[in-house]
Amino acid sequence: METKLSQEESLKIIHEMIATSKNNLKDNSFFFLLWGWLVLAASLLHFAFIQIHWEYAYIPWPILMFSGGIISAIAGYRIGKRSKVISHIDKMLIYLWYGFLVVMLIILFMSGFSKLDWATTHALIIVLYGFGTFVSGGALKFPPLIIGGIVSWVIAIIAFFVPEQFVLLLIALSIIIAYLIPGYMLKAKH
Repeated sequence: METKLSQEESLKIIHEMIATSKNNLKDNSFFFLLWGWLVLAASLLHFAFIQIHWEYAYIPWPILMFSGGIISAIAGYRIGKRSKVISHIDKMLIYLWYGFLVVMLIILFMSGFSKLDWATTHALIIVLYGFGTFVSGGALKFPPLIIGGIVSWVIAIIAFFVPEQFVLLLIALSIIIAYLIPGYMLKAKH
């Protein structure tokens, strides 16, 4: 037996799904803050190590990103066990960020084989997480994420025109605007 919903009932269900997703995202502000701080630290350390001409200046990236992956997996598992409701918007966001990860790994893989230079790689990754935050903000109707995504795109364009080592400082700026500020705003709302 199929029941038909009125337009008002349908809109109410949609608004409830968005509210549930916003609450879930508030709970998950942890991920924006975790990755924001890890990427900020990696980019600033990498820049500092370049300034002192250390041969392994890139080393903060694999160490911090691998650590973040482990922490994220554990936290995601725990949060998933606690979640009572997973809306369609939540599922869409999960696929969005898994897609982000796959595309980022492809970009990094191609860079590892010298198909892309590292300045271009970093600029493309800024574009990519700008896309992720923009779409997340739009789906959740959370303007700080939308603005963070747009600002990341502008920063990515600038990154194509500055010396390679300064792209690391642009990554730091972008991650503050796209992840840390919205992450703390989400946490404050929680």
